[in-house]
Amino acid sequence: MSNILDYIDWRGDLSLNASPFCEVDNLILTQLSFAYLESIADGMNRRESITLREAARRYFADPDRRSKSMGALVPDEVPELLRRAAKSPRFGDMRLARFESIMDKTVQTQFAALCILLGDGSFYVSYRGTDDSLIGWKEDLNMGFMEQVPAQEHARRYLEDAAKNLRGTIRIGGHSKGGNLAIYAAAHASHRVQKRIVCVYNNDGPGFSRRIMQSDGYSAIRDRILTIVPQFSVVGLLLEHGEVDRVVKSTGSGLWQHDPFTWQLVGREFLRAEGLSPESRRVEKALRAWVAEMNCEQRRDLVEALYKAFTVNNAETLSDIAADKFDFIKSLGKLDDKTRDVIFSMGKLLLREGMRVAREERLPQKKTGRKAEKGLPSPPDKGVKK
Repeated sequence: MSNILDYIDWRGDLSLNASPFCEVDNLILTQLSFAYLESIADGMNRRESITLREAARRYFADPDRRSKSMGALVPDEVPELLRRAAKSPRFGDMRLARFESIMDKTVQTQFAALCILLGDGSFYVSYRGTDDSLIGWKEDLNMGFMEQVPAQEHARRYLEDAAKNLRGTIRIGGHSKGGNLAIYAAAHASHRVQKRIVCVYNNDGPGFSRRIMQSDGYSAIRDRILTIVPQFSVVGLLLEHGEVDRVVKSTGSGLWQHDPFTWQLVGREFLRAEGLSPESRRVEKALRAWVAEMNCEQRRDLVEALYKAFTVNNAETLSDIAADKFDFIKSLGKLDDKTRDVIFSMGKLLLREGMRVAREERLPQKKTGRKAEKGLPSPPDKGVKK
């Protein structure tokens, strides 16, 4: 089955005039913000921007940059996507600007973003998802008990600054945490900026607190959000989330369907699935029940305990842990009793809720005269998002 790399090979010769921007283009652009483009694409406006073709040439000419690992969970195909996109007429002349990357252990934040001037009168703000850093994962977990994390405020500020310095309508998107940042930035942008937004692409990104979902800012851009998830989605169903517009087929197994390079497509569209898999729905239901059992303080204690467990042996990235799993397991013995108790007690609670959900699904369905829901159907296309 074809993926976004195949799309570049097959349709990369078509300009945006010949084939207008689509949701597959969006997913490709989300991956560009994962590339290490510091000092390459940090021009602040169009005059200082650089073509994707030239950015790729500089990227691959730098042996240190070229050999730098993407990390344990960032797809290894990102550099290859950069190379192929740069060679294609469709993407090669797009211009890159305002690359920004922030890693701050003190305030526990990981943030990166990139502006891509499409050449059709619009620009795309690409927010990087969670990278290999444990700080990035800690910030993600903080979303479970904090109304706002630092990366979200960086995303809002970045969008406002980009809108001041770049002309045209605005498309915003990201994959995973990047999708969450895209929605947050759009929902908290000024009214002046919101009027310029064409679409907000949320590619399997986690949700928000109920307060944000009910805010006036979110309501103002809700109809311009396009949420895309794979059949087995976990990340994209965390916390409170809005309508799922696309469920796509993936060649991945289980959680690995989160990898955007496993999403299947035909031509310029994702290959649609009938709905979320039963396994995905069970996991979502169990996680919701588990979170509902904990108050805010318990969630915070669990996040701090997990972070302490991962960093007890001075690991800074997931790659550090993956490099010596046995050493990591041994290091767990260094944890204090309180930390171990929090992790094990919350683990038992999650297991209990998972078993409860499984038991409920085995019970005979009550006859209601309606067919049982078989998944989440794809809604009609929304014209503003084409």
